[in-house]
Amino acid sequence: SRAGTITGETAFNEIWVTEPGGQKRSLLDSITSGEIKGLVELRDVEAPAAAERLAELVAHVADELNRAHNANSAVPAPTSLTGRNVGQSFESAIAGFSGQTTVAVTNAAGVVQARADIVFSGATMTVNGAAATPATFLGVLNAQLGGAATASFVDGKLSLTAAGANGVAVADDPTSPSAKAGRGFSHYFGLNDLVSTDRPAFYDNGLTAASPHGFTAGETMKFRFTGETGSRLRDLEVAVPAGGTVGDLVAALNDSATGIGRFGSFSLAADGSLAFTGYGNPPPTLSVLEDRTTQVPSGVSVTELFGIGGGVRASRADGFALRSDIRQSPSRLALAQLNPAAAVGSQALSTGDGRGALALADAGERAANFQPAGGSSGGSTSVSRYASELSGEIGGKAAAAKNRKETADALYTEAGARQTAHEGVNLDEELVLMTTYQQAFNASARLIQAAKDMYDTLMGMV
Repeated sequence: SRAGTITGETAFNEIWVTEPGGQKRSLLDSITSGEIKGLVELRDVEAPAAAERLAELVAHVADELNRAHNANSAVPAPTSLTGRNVGQSFESAIAGFSGQTTVAVTNAAGVVQARADIVFSGATMTVNGAAATPATFLGVLNAQLGGAATASFVDGKLSLTAAGANGVAVADDPTSPSAKAGRGFSHYFGLNDLVSTDRPAFYDNGLTAASPHGFTAGETMKFRFTGETGSRLRDLEVAVPAGGTVGDLVAALNDSATGIGRFGSFSLAADGSLAFTGYGNPPPTLSVLEDRTTQVPSGVSVTELFGIGGGVRASRADGFALRSDIRQSPSRLALAQLNPAAAVGSQALSTGDGRGALALADAGERAANFQPAGGSSGGSTSVSRYASELSGEIGGKAAAAKNRKETADALYTEAGARQTAHEGVNLDEELVLMTTYQQAFNASARLIQAAKDMYDTLMGMV
């Protein structure tokens, strides 16, 4: 039969052996070494860990390229900017920003036709001085743009669309840039991403314990806990609680009776990322068997939103692609930088500006916050450094595995040689033994002949 399709989220069932008496036991319980043991550990431990770290690398490569691309604009500016699915309601996503950013509408020559200066301060914000809240932000922004452009939020994606033949561009204030969970306004919503994805790519989303999670009570997730060698410990199903905040969801996950609290706990970091810590030494590994949750309005699941389980995180690498319109027309690359100080009627974009290209070229050297993945503790480092460490680690593991194989082969060969020497026939030794036996036979024959001669002589004398 044909081989099945394997992804980072594939969960493998245990192999059971039924003994003559009818008792069932896991095949791996009695296997401590050998080829089968090695292949199972490669499938259940080493390969998933490498895939998770590779996905973390790819996600940050995309994120840093997108950071640079969102800080700049094509010339002329695109008529529409459509963001990525943030996995939240707009009210949750827009809350928590600080700093300042500018949305500008420009004509084909880069001259500003309209602009909206946004100042964030936690749950409050202003647009051109007009006060707004997360619930009223889009309406206030559209009013301040005066019909030159419109903003909308559909299916978890923010869009900005200019009227007529004009374009729209976004730039942060150089001295007080907008920021939430380490990303600017345009970058956080992915308005001008260079590398697109069909699923959440980073999990430091800025959500707090008080943020609404948007999932329906009663929807379920099923988790599997495995031991150090990949053997199954327990499967548990957890339901979304009646409480509607992220804090309520974390509490339900950690419940020792109806959640996973007997095996570990989840903790919500200040940047919105959710981390699992297993109990015991070594701690169990958590994976996701099934997730029937759907967030409104984005449509993502709990495990996709927070990156729960190595399989979900590893599968991120499958979803990245260069933005289709840029792939078809490279002139749409954001190579120029919008001048946020340019007033209406002044030029804010120019074709000779190449600062965006320099930012893209330097994306690999910028320090990024890598999350724990595949046995790595994560931390702040550049994308280039992380890639070097990952390739070195994989190469080191491959070399160590090769050395172990060569050592095992040498032991096998030596053991076989010694067994053959002990049980087999050595021609030289057998020839020596045959010669010894032959000489002993000849000596015995001569002794018998001498005794016969002496006896005959004695009889003749009588």
